[in-house]
Amino acid sequence: MDRLVDRPRNQTAHRTVVVGDDAELLPSVGRALAEPTVTEIVVQPGRYVEHLRIEPRAAPLTIRSATGRAEDVVLTFDLCQGDRDRTGLPYGQDCATLTVVADDVTLADLTVENTFDRFAEPCQVEAQAIALRTLGDRITVQRCRLLARQDTLLLDAPGWSDVRHVHLRDCLVEGDVDFVYGRATAVLEGGEVRSNGRGWVSAPSTARENPRGLLFSGVRFTGPGLPSGSVHLGRPWHPGGKPDAVGQALFVDCAFGSHLSPAGFTEMSGFDWRDARFGVLGGTGAHPGWPSVPPGSPTRPEEFLAGWDGPPVLSGRVVVVSDSTASDYPADRAPRTGWGQVLARCTGGEVVNRAISGASTTSFLASGAADEALAELRPGDLLLVAFGHNDAKTDERHADVHRTYPANLRRFVVGARARGAHPVLLTPVERRSFDAQGRARSTHEGYPDAVRRLAERDGVPWFDLTVASRRLWQEQGEEGSRASFLWFGPGAHDGYPDGERDDTHLSEAGAVAIAELVSAGLRDLGLLR
Repeated sequence: MDRLVDRPRNQTAHRTVVVGDDAELLPSVGRALAEPTVTEIVVQPGRYVEHLRIEPRAAPLTIRSATGRAEDVVLTFDLCQGDRDRTGLPYGQDCATLTVVADDVTLADLTVENTFDRFAEPCQVEAQAIALRTLGDRITVQRCRLLARQDTLLLDAPGWSDVRHVHLRDCLVEGDVDFVYGRATAVLEGGEVRSNGRGWVSAPSTARENPRGLLFSGVRFTGPGLPSGSVHLGRPWHPGGKPDAVGQALFVDCAFGSHLSPAGFTEMSGFDWRDARFGVLGGTGAHPGWPSVPPGSPTRPEEFLAGWDGPPVLSGRVVVVSDSTASDYPADRAPRTGWGQVLARCTGGEVVNRAISGASTTSFLASGAADEALAELRPGDLLLVAFGHNDAKTDERHADVHRTYPANLRRFVVGARARGAHPVLLTPVERRSFDAQGRARSTHEGYPDAVRRLAERDGVPWFDLTVASRRLWQEQGEEGSRASFLWFGPGAHDGYPDGERDDTHLSEAGAVAIAELVSAGLRDLGLLR
């Protein structure tokens, strides 16, 4: 058999590498992965001792056994999180035998194992030893065996605002403590989840704003030789104590063995499982005390993995979450106007304005307004996220620029992405402020730059409304810019008998001008027609 085979598939070059114990073949999977144009790796029977990582690639990749039997091809390594890497620090989650960072990867008919055994090395404090870690999107794992003890299968995402999809079909996953865990949107369909010791099966860490975490559909849960009731179905994992990791694991039409505890679920690190999202529906062997799947939850694999192909084309609909600079105002507050209130005039499409006067990211999330706005999103919508005016306040709305503010923004981003919408971050509208030389100056300190950094790191489209609005105020001048804000004398407007001097809130003219900037910025980003 030739080592390299090129042939067309759907007008895309398909290049196959064969790995095996033969002089004409590549000797390792790692060597095959080093070939960037390879789209398929066929592995001959054998045991391959390798620490593997599939980095992003230009084309989809399939790795499969040559025989179609997972038992014939074993990818194996022996590292735990307490072992030292090249820096001298503990490996952490990079201890996984196989880490999939690339998108569009299929693993078929393979065994992936981590052979570290904490019982054989009781002095090792960090005992987590991962077999497979997924970080990419659209990862398919079929008819594979994933074997370890603690933390066998980590269904992960590169960052908190990222949504990743994984589909396991007819696989065997074996372990004892939290051995199916993570924050990806993942379906385990069919196959067997086998406990090889006392412990917990699942530990989801789903982002609170993501309505889809882990779905076990038609899975057999077994525990050969284990005492009755010695294993729990799950517990909620809050990485680093992160409060907005509200894990979800649903168990639908599964077969539950006697090794599973009637209690079903337990707390973890002080977090009550009842505050997470666990639920059981149908199947056999379930205990009556286990929580039910909430009505309306997605329970079919294809429904659960909606968004597998990425966000749909733009719908032309815009949803705004922001503060008083964007919110709607009644006629008796005229001329006070929010830019979200008049945005439809500039976009020519439907705008749903959910901005709230006085809101910060903290208060918008805490009040439930964010949940309501996210629930309104449809696939293809734009979600404009524009906060910062009130996050710097020292009251209960405060979100410090270093930690809480970017963390809060990520919650909006992941919520939009999980629903097939397109998040867009906007820096806050600049207040009207001029120095002694008549130059418009910034009033938001580090908040606009925090938006920029987050957007660039997390791959989120963003528009610098702070800079754009400050340039506008500079063009209008110190006197002329008063017309864009609430600057007028007594008796000019019925709602303001004493007049007003407000350098934060916009007049109708100012709101329209800002809405035009936002609309132009979205068009420049290719997000509006």
